[in-house]
Amino acid sequence: MQNPQPQPDGSNEIARLQSAVEELSVTIENNPDDADAYYSRGVIYGQLVEPLAAIRDFDQVVRLDPKNAEAYYNRGLAYIHLKEHLPAVEDFTQAIQLNPDHVDAYNNRAASLWDLGRPQQALKDVDQAIKLNDQIPSAYAIRALANTYLGDDDTAKADAEKASQLGFDGDLLRHFIRQAERQRKST
Repeated sequence: MQNPQPQPDGSNEIARLQSAVEELSVTIENNPDDADAYYSRGVIYGQLVEPLAAIRDFDQVVRLDPKNAEAYYNRGLAYIHLKEHLPAVEDFTQAIQLNPDHVDAYNNRAASLWDLGRPQQALKDVDQAIKLNDQIPSAYAIRALANTYLGDDDTAKADAEKASQLGFDGDLLRHFIRQAERQRKST
């Protein structure tokens, strides 16, 4: 008998993740105070793009282990999937308070702040993210958008070039920059 070949649609990976959820659910049923099991299941729910289930699990992690920066961070990511940027910002802020060097929390909080129409606050966060790690393409992309909106086109252009050099999709970024220019002109 041959081993089954991986399916091109990723169904084997989905089945593996769903199986892991089932195993973790049994662990949680047997030990409802197992923060690590809730955390792991929440991460898997995130991978399965089930943000509401992920948020429920990260809520439990935060209740059981309120100093777990990664639980706040991952719950913030789940809120982004739901386009709920205010609670995402709150969670990223908590993650940063618990881990001031959490570059991804700064970067994702900046993206949420940009989506909330707060470009100056977004700039502060991407500046901090870049200070912590100057190789994050999305940080330069967010900074390019914020600077475009604020009218600093020269800096925006340099940031857009850096984002592209680091691997950010240049066509997509140009599209976003055109949107930021239209937003600037309409205000």
